[in-house]
Amino acid sequence: MTSGRIVRRLRQWLRSKSLRHKLGIITFLAVTCAALAASAALLVFRIFEQRADHAAETLALTQVVAENAIGPVSFQDPTSAVAVLATLRAKPAIRGAVIDLPMQKDFATYGEPPPAADRTKHEGRTATYDGWWLHTSAVIGTESSHLGTVHLVSDLRPMLWADMRASLVALGLALGLALVLSLFVLSRLRGIILNPVENLHAVTRRVTENADFSQRAEVISGDEMGELTLAFNRMLDRLQAKEGELRSANTKLTGEIDERKRLEAKLLETSRQAGMAEVATAVLHNVGNVLNSVNVSANLIVEQVRKSKITSLAKAVQMLREHEHDVGNFLTHDPKGKQIPPFLVAISEQLTREQGTLGKEVQGLQTNIEHIKQIVATQQNYAKVSGVHENLSINELVEDALRMSSGSLSRHQVETVRDFAPVPQVLADRHKVLQILVNLISNAKQAMESRLDGRCLTLRIGLGAQERVRVEVIDNGIGIPAENLTRIFNHGFTTKKSGHGFGLHSCANTAKELGGSLAVRSEGIGHGATFLLELPTVAKSSRKTTPPFIMAGANLSRAA
Repeated sequence: MTSGRIVRRLRQWLRSKSLRHKLGIITFLAVTCAALAASAALLVFRIFEQRADHAAETLALTQVVAENAIGPVSFQDPTSAVAVLATLRAKPAIRGAVIDLPMQKDFATYGEPPPAADRTKHEGRTATYDGWWLHTSAVIGTESSHLGTVHLVSDLRPMLWADMRASLVALGLALGLALVLSLFVLSRLRGIILNPVENLHAVTRRVTENADFSQRAEVISGDEMGELTLAFNRMLDRLQAKEGELRSANTKLTGEIDERKRLEAKLLETSRQAGMAEVATAVLHNVGNVLNSVNVSANLIVEQVRKSKITSLAKAVQMLREHEHDVGNFLTHDPKGKQIPPFLVAISEQLTREQGTLGKEVQGLQTNIEHIKQIVATQQNYAKVSGVHENLSINELVEDALRMSSGSLSRHQVETVRDFAPVPQVLADRHKVLQILVNLISNAKQAMESRLDGRCLTLRIGLGAQERVRVEVIDNGIGIPAENLTRIFNHGFTTKKSGHGFGLHSCANTAKELGGSLAVRSEGIGHGATFLLELPTVAKSSRKTTPPFIMAGANLSRAA
C-alpha cells in the first residue's frame, strides 16, 4: 500500500472524529512550534554570549602573560619566557602562544602559535575571532616602553559543545513541561470555543431532521459565533412565523367555497410568504451543510492531536535527562542512545507533515465559517429590500441565489455550470426574483437526488422573446411526465410526499407580477427538466406593457 493511499484512508477515518480532539492537536502544534522557536533563539543567544565571554576571559589572560613576561624579555631570557608561556597548559582551550620582540620574531613559543602573517595584523591589545578560533594579543611593557607582544590562539568549540549539551537537556525539559501545561490549559478552556459550535450544530440538526422551527440555539459567547447564533435564531423566528401563517392560510383555503374571491386575494400574499419561507429554508439547510463541514474539519484537527507522536518525544527527553551527565557517551555507545538522533529526525518529519495537514484543515475551517457569514448576510440583505423595483443585473442575482444554495449543492455533489451571455438590466423587485431563483435551484437539486453520480445543474442567461431577459435552470434529474407539464404550476399540485404545492405556484404568480413569465419543458421521465424565467428589460418595462403569463403545454413553444 502506497503512502498516498495510507494518508487518504487516514484522512477519511479522521473526518468522523470530534471537534474536541481536533482542537487539541492545534494547541499541541502551536506550543511545540513556539517552544522550538524560543529554544533556537536561546541557543543562538548563548553562542554569541559564550563567544563574548571567551574573548574577554582570554584577553585578560593574555594581559597577565604579557605582564609576567616583562622580566624574561627585559633580560633577553628565552628559557624563562618559554616557562611563562608553559603556564597556559592549565587552559586546554589555548592551542598556541608566541612572544615577538620588535627585532626578533618567535622569541618564545608554546603549542601551535599563530602564523607570522596573522600576528602582524594584531599588534597591541586586541581580540579577534576567525570562525571558531580566537586570536588575542597584548603589549609587553608600556606604550612608552614597548618591549614586545604576546599572541595567543584559542579554540571555542570544546567549551561551546559542552555548554550546548547542557542547554539542550534543559530546553528539552522545558519543552516537555510546556506541552504538559498546554494540555492542562486546553482541557480547562477548550469549551469556550467548542461549546457554542456544538450547541449551534445540535440545534441545526434537530431543525433539519424534524422540521421543528420552534428550536432555538443558546447564545453562549459574545464573539462571531454569538452573532451567528443570534442571526440563526432570528431566521428561525421568521421561518416559524411564516410556517404558522402558511398553515393557517392552508386551513382556511380548504373551507368556504362562497368566499373564493376573497381567499384568492389572500392566497396571492400567502404564496409570496411561502416563497420567503422556501428561501429561509434553503438558507437554513445551507448553514447546516456548512456546519457539517466545520465539524468534520474540527474533528480531524482534534483527532490528529490525540494521535500525535509528541508523547514519544517526551520519552526521549526523559532518557536524555537520565543521562544528562554523560549525554555524549550515551548517544554514541548506548544502544538506546544511538536510536535517539534518527528518532528525532523521524519525529521532526512526522510533525512537519502533521503541521501541513492541520494548516489546510484550519484554513478550510476559516473558509467554512466565512461562508456561513456570507450566506446569512446575503439573506438578511435581501430581506430588507422587499417591494422596491430597481434596475438589476440578472447575472448578480443568479450568483446570489447560487451562493445561498452552494452548501446544499456541494453536499449533494451537484456540479454547477454557468452559461451567461451579455444581457441588459431588468427592472424588478430584487427580493421576489431571488425567491423564484432559489426555489427553482432547490427543485432542480431535489430532482437530481435519484441519480447516483453525474449530477449537473446549468444556469443559462440570454435574451428571450419580446425584449426580455431569460434565465434557464436546467437539471439532468428525474424529468417531468407529459401529463404534469400543464399542472405543475397549479396551486396545491405536488409530487413530493411532504410538499405543499405552493412553491412553483408562488414563483409563477410572482413572475407574472413582475411583468414576466415562468415556463417549463421536459422530454419526459429520465430526461431532466428546464425551467425558463423571463423578465422584462428596463427599456421594455418603461413602456408599461404586461406580457401574459405563460404556462406549459399549448403556450410552451411561444415561451421558448
